[in-house]
Amino acid sequence: MEVAGAFRDDDDFDEVVVMRAEMERFFSHLPRWKKPSAVFEKAWKPLCDVYECPEHFTVLMDLAGVDENEVEVTLHGRVLNIRGRRNPIRPAGVKNTYLLEISYGGFERTFELPAEVDADGTRAVYRRGFLEIHLPKRRRENLRSVDINEE
Repeated sequence: MEVAGAFRDDDDFDEVVVMRAEMERFFSHLPRWKKPSAVFEKAWKPLCDVYECPEHFTVLMDLAGVDENEVEVTLHGRVLNIRGRRNPIRPAGVKNTYLLEISYGGFERTFELPAEVDADGTRAVYRRGFLEIHLPKRRRENLRSVDINEE
């Protein structure tokens, strides 16, 4: 078969069609793959729970293996920022690695709380691999009711 002055081999055309189908199949599976965090992500993201009670907020963060001296907690208005670092632990004499699921390196989490908190009353405790931050809500002491009179 002649196409624009050249000869085309049907076997070559079939290979291109097959290759295209294989590439489409390959790329269709990519969204289901979990990217290795050590290669594709800048930092790991510790898991957190944030609770609201009538008088306070509580933030609980899973920081297993993180030295408490490697954690910094700051509060600016309603914005709570927690940052730190988990350093890798590698057993002595390792010859091969078969599975790497634990994330290491720097982390940072920022939360905007839905109400003002009392920075002076805020407390943090680190125990059994969890950081627990207790943030009392700021009291609205200057609020008072205003009577409405009819004229």
